[in-house]
Amino acid sequence: MPHLFDHLDSVQRFLSLPPLGLISDIDGTISRTAPTPAQAQVSPVCQHHLALLAKRLKLVALVSGRPVVQMRQMLESEAIVYIGNHGFERWAGGQVEPHGDVRRYRALIDAALEDLRPLLAIEGILFDNKGATATIHYRLVQDREAAKEQILAALAKSPAAKGLLVSRGKMAIELRPPVAVSKGSATLDLIRDYDLRRAIYLGDDLTDVEAFRAIHSGEAPNFKGLAIGVIDEEAAPEVEAEADFTLNGVDQVEQFLGWLAEAVGSA
Repeated sequence: MPHLFDHLDSVQRFLSLPPLGLISDIDGTISRTAPTPAQAQVSPVCQHHLALLAKRLKLVALVSGRPVVQMRQMLESEAIVYIGNHGFERWAGGQVEPHGDVRRYRALIDAALEDLRPLLAIEGILFDNKGATATIHYRLVQDREAAKEQILAALAKSPAAKGLLVSRGKMAIELRPPVAVSKGSATLDLIRDYDLRRAIYLGDDLTDVEAFRAIHSGEAPNFKGLAIGVIDEEAAPEVEAEADFTLNGVDQVEQFLGWLAEAVGSA
C-alpha cells in the first residue's frame, strides 16, 4: 500500500475542492496505544495541529469507540465535533446526545458482561462498560491468543450476547447493539451534515475500516474521501488493504497533521 509521504502531491490536489473535512479515530491514531484505556493521552502535537485545522476546515471530527464524555475530556476543544461509542453518542449543546436505539440495549449489555464475569479470573482481562457499548480488553493477558478464544467461547454461550453484535478490535472484543450504526454510518452523517466535497479519514483499527468503506461507497453525492490507515505491529491486514495510503504510527500522524495544517493554511 502506498505510503502517504510519497504521495503528498496527490493529497495536495485532493485538497483543492472545498469544503473539506478531517475525521479521525483517537486510540492508536492520535493517541499512542496504552496498557489500559484510562492511561491513554492524545498527543500534544496532534492536539495543537487539530486546533489549527478546526479553524481552517469546514469540519474536524473525532469518531471513537470511547464514550463521548471521555473524548471531550481528552481534547477539551469546543471547535471539534465528537462522535463516541462507535456512532451511538454525539456531543451536542454541551451534553451527550444518544442515538435513539441505544437505551433499550443497555440492559442486554449489562447482562452479557454478567454472563462473562468468570473471565475476570484471568489476570489482565478488563471489562469496559460504556453504556451504549462494551469492550473486553485482553492486552494485559500473558497469553493473548488463548484469552481471545476464551472470550469468544464465553460469548457464544451467553444468552444475552446472542442479542448483540460482537466484533474484534486491537487486543479487544467489542459488544454493540445490532443496529445499523457504526463509524461508517457516523462518518456518512457528518459528510452530509456539513455538505463536504472532500474528507480525509484517519484510523488504525477494524472499526475504522467501516469508515474507510463508507467514504468510498459513493453514498454521499459529489463527495470524494481519502482513507489513511495508521499501521503498527498490531494492525489488522484489512486496515492496510482498505486504505488509500498508510502512515506508520502516531509519530507520522503528527507529521502529517502539521503538513496538512500548513497546506490548508497557505491555500
